[in-house]
Amino acid sequence: MVDFIDPFEYEIGWRDIVNDVQLPVGERSPDPAISTVWESDDTISLSIGESIEVRIETSDPFLDGQPISSALGDIISTGAGVPTISLSRTSGQSTTATITAVGGSVNITYLRLRARSLPVVKTVLVAATDSTSIARHGDRTYPDSVPWAGRHDAFAVSQLLLAQYSERRPTIAVRIVSSDLTAHLEAVTRQISDLITVRNAELGLNGDFFIENVQHTLARMTEQGDCPGPVHYATFGCEQSGIVVADNPFRFDVVGSGFDDGVFDPTAADNPTTVFIFDHATQGQFDVGKFGT
Repeated sequence: MVDFIDPFEYEIGWRDIVNDVQLPVGERSPDPAISTVWESDDTISLSIGESIEVRIETSDPFLDGQPISSALGDIISTGAGVPTISLSRTSGQSTTATITAVGGSVNITYLRLRARSLPVVKTVLVAATDSTSIARHGDRTYPDSVPWAGRHDAFAVSQLLLAQYSERRPTIAVRIVSSDLTAHLEAVTRQISDLITVRNAELGLNGDFFIENVQHTLARMTEQGDCPGPVHYATFGCEQSGIVVADNPFRFDVVGSGFDDGVFDPTAADNPTTVFIFDHATQGQFDVGKFGT
């Protein structure tokens, strides 16, 4: 247990409620033919042996990026040299063309990339609501989008949002000072997504919170008594977990915790010090290691 100091920030979580999710999803289909997906008429001048990298970004993703060929009109150049070009990748929404002048200087006045474009051919709306939450708190629509998600991914995201935020989820900012080595180690070893228990008697708060952001501060103070110099502060921004821990998690070879008795509890069992690990000296044993996600 580590004590925290003022200020202790608390947000009740009303503004973060989400009970109505509307996610437009663009479905893409590749064009049947190869076409120009990017072009530039900027002038590029290279001396003999010189190389340059040109960043190519397209408005739509592409497949089957074609080699850039002067014979096919992909590059127009003058000079005594010959440009050689390689692409870092042939699919995606960006690639890098490495151009080298071979045999003499080169002046490039036109450059293009041909590929098979992946435009949006239709847009579908993935919608999900929590009627109980809407009746209790009013309609609270999710304000953001889910880029690059397919309809099934968007549906999974909508279910996670409703499960997590259809009811208020308080957030806090708790500040800890390293008063001794134990407190210091507890503070510096905490990471984002760690689950901690926070108790504040004044607020009547006693619950589990996930760490969402971490800030460390070193403040040098004038020597006072047993405080000779730098003091370490850690501030953790946290959100209440909402996890319900099973009273009797499933375990092999334990009477009363097996089939028909034990309850699968993968979320709460994700403790790296106790989760089951094959070939581990202790955590790989039944009755010791616990199953997690």
